[in-house]
Formats: sequence, C-alpha cells, structure tokens
Amino acid sequence: MKKIYTHVFRNSLGDCTANGLTSQLDSVDLYYSDDLSIDLEDIPDDSLVLIKRELWGEPAWYAKPAALLKNNTHSMCGGNFVYTSDSRFPARAPISVHDRVETY
Repeated sequence: MKKIYTHVFRNSLGDCTANGLTSQLDSVDLYYSDDLSIDLEDIPDDSLVLIKRELWGEPAWYAKPAALLKNNTHSMCGGNFVYTSDSRFPARAPISVHDRVETY
C-alpha cells in the first residue's frame, strides 16, 4: 500500500459535497495499491482511498474517504478533485472525490 499527500481542488461556485471530507480539508493523504490490496483498518478515517475501475475499456478512477468505505456507505462525486505535482501520483489528471452522501 502506498500513500501520497494531495491537494484538494474545489469548485469556485461553492460546496456541492454536502459537507463532505474535501469541503473541510485543503490537503489529504491518498492511499492506493498497485494490486488493489488495501487493508482499511490501517488507514485513518480522514484519508482517501483510490478506487480503480474500468468503464468502456478506459480507466475511470476515483477517490473515496476511508470512513465511507469502512461503513460501506454509498457516495457520489461532490465536485471536488485531488492532485499533486509529485511524480508518484497514480493518474495523469486530477482524480474526482466521491465524498457526497445523501440520505433519503
């Protein structure tokens, strides 16, 4: 498992995360693994975990707060992204953060 320090990019129109993690932090640690083996118990709740998937043959990655993963909570993109200039960043572009939770 790898960890990288990232910066939060927010939408200038306001918070659409419904008070999600990235609305509260300017920077956050992103945890990821090349073989998708991540032990959530070792990750702080106020960190992000990279979720790798493929849509239509293309990589479609997003980050989700560890606390939401641990609780198996459904979330969606709230409009914020994370990125860093560190060359170890696992993507070529900013990664969307799925930290918006709606209760019905």
